Amino acid sequence: MSNVFVYGTLMAEEVVDVLIRRQPKKVPARVQGYRRHRIKGFVFPAIVPTSDTHEVPGLMLFGLTDREMAVFDEFEGDEYYKTEVRPKLEDGSAAHASIYVWQDSARHLLYGEWDYMDWRQKHLSDYLKMCGLFKDEVEAALGVNNRPYTHGHAVEDTHREDKAAEELIKEH
Repeated sequence: MSNVFVYGTLMAEEVVDVLIRRQPKKVPARVQGYRRHRIKGFVFPAIVPTSDTHEVPGLMLFGLTDREMAVFDEFEGDEYYKTEVRPKLEDGSAAHASIYVWQDSARHLLYGEWDYMDWRQKHLSDYLKMCGLFKDEVEAALGVNNRPYTHGHAVEDTHREDKAAEELIKEH
């Protein structure tokens, strides 16, 4: 079983439900030494290492299976790499967890700070549609070892309908 620290769209219970069809145990946590940013043209955030004085709030998800972690790995895509951290939990303790960090080669796309509540209000509905299509594709392809989806298209300035979301998946 694995733990993962999430700081963006995976903090939404609705997104986790669509992707792994359950709610793992979760606890508010913070990870030190990172900063969360917006990404030009996208609605999801990225974190990058920074000084130890910066912290990113998020959630610790506990007890994920290897298959659930594989779904998260596919969902995060090649734009991120996975590393290990020790987030500080709300009770002051720390725990080992994986975290998805933005690739340095794409750092030029980062700006400002990403706001979870703003994202929920403006983008959650469309994002859930995309997640549902992604989950259908990844379930069909996960054992085949190919990538059915990447975050290759901008979604920030669009409110696509189901048909447009389906076309997005077909392109990959």
